[in-house]
Amino acid sequence: MEELNIVHPMPPLELRNQDEIGELYQHFNKMEERLRLARKEQTDMIAAMAHDLNTPLTSILGFAELLASHPDLAETEKQEYYELIQKKSKHMAQLINDFKRFTKEKLELESMITKPTLATKLFADIAQEYEHELAERNCALTCRHAFTDTTQLLVYEPMIRRVFGNLFSNTVRYGGKKELHVYLTGYLQGQSAYFQIEDNGFGVPDKDLSSLFLKFFTVDPSRQMQTGGLGLGLASCKSIIEYHGGEIEAFPSPYGGLGIRFSLPLLT
Repeated sequence: MEELNIVHPMPPLELRNQDEIGELYQHFNKMEERLRLARKEQTDMIAAMAHDLNTPLTSILGFAELLASHPDLAETEKQEYYELIQKKSKHMAQLINDFKRFTKEKLELESMITKPTLATKLFADIAQEYEHELAERNCALTCRHAFTDTTQLLVYEPMIRRVFGNLFSNTVRYGGKKELHVYLTGYLQGQSAYFQIEDNGFGVPDKDLSSLFLKFFTVDPSRQMQTGGLGLGLASCKSIIEYHGGEIEAFPSPYGGLGIRFSLPLLT
């Protein structure tokens, strides 16, 4: 343990015995791998933030230098550059706010207090809330579940509602169809309750499905610039669900678009 160094990791401990010591070696190797991944995630996050902030900042500096070096520009041209500087500045502010919100959420998760919640009531509340919201955006919502009146979950409801909010927002933002149809489904399997949100939109390439929950990942960077955001919404969903002891995954929906499925352990 004293030789453990994240910067220069030691070779995995060799598993020689199938006893308690061998099991300890196995857990130690897994711990070292988690530490390595955590360090890589932090490094990648800083690099992604620097990249996403540098893009609009470069434009702002370029427009500012242009205005300073050409005081004789026509007023219409000056106004155009001022508006571009303002637009890029707002984009930078949004990126910073998204990052602050994500880090604040991490701290909130560590101190969350879970409470028993009826799955039927949670499902009904979500269905009612987003049925109206989607209707205002000309999107249809179909809901069905197989929960019983005694199905209970142990959750921190504000965070679970945030998961649904992120998923529905992503569906509408990236669905890509004028007549978008969204499907919300709930069912029981084993010791977990499952929720699925699917759509009939354009979907996501199969090669990108496993990367959707990575921080700062976007399928199409050009669409990210148009719609805004850092690509933290699905990463946030993953953190919240895993803190609750569940799992989340993406899959190609039979309706033609993207499907997101997550589980929450049942209260036993």
